[in-house]
Amino acid sequence: MQNAIDTFIEALATATDVWEGAIAQLSWHHGIVVLAYLGAAWLCLLNAHISRQNRQAHVFWYLGAAALCLLGVNTVLQADLFVTQLLRAIAKLQGWYAQRRELQYAAVLLAGLIFLLSINWLRAQLSAGDLPSERVAAGLAALLLLFAVRVVSAHGTDQVLNLHLAGVSVGRLLEFTGIGLVIHGARNCLRLH
Repeated sequence: MQNAIDTFIEALATATDVWEGAIAQLSWHHGIVVLAYLGAAWLCLLNAHISRQNRQAHVFWYLGAAALCLLGVNTVLQADLFVTQLLRAIAKLQGWYAQRRELQYAAVLLAGLIFLLSINWLRAQLSAGDLPSERVAAGLAALLLLFAVRVVSAHGTDQVLNLHLAGVSVGRLLEFTGIGLVIHGARNCLRLH
């Protein structure tokens, strides 16, 4: 038991060093991402207020706003990077770091499968009229998938997400696309009220 605690403490110190470096490199770009998340969350809250008579829609909008706020906070706190570094340090200290790739790709496949199943479930809920916006649901699902893929941090997925197009990483472009879907869907719902 003491060995596990010592391993965790050492891994925590390693992860904290990397995390502090990432926090020190935050820039105004991160502020724009946070503002986009908060703007989308605000639109979700407006829709939640308007739809308080419809319990399912009301809960949908509040959960969407909460998820967006948490993702915005993550942008500033870099919690996904901290968790990734902590798990990486534990794997190195316990001696299974060399075998991590199979676990990472299994986790990415599992996240993708959950995403596809959730999209299928959301489509059924939307066609039944239980959810107010397909775009918002798809945007939220895509953002949560992107978060999961970033936490898993498999080499191949990291290469794709860090690839730069016109000076912006693919990961950031996907993030703004998801946020854009949420904003567009939430604005359309506000117009319908």
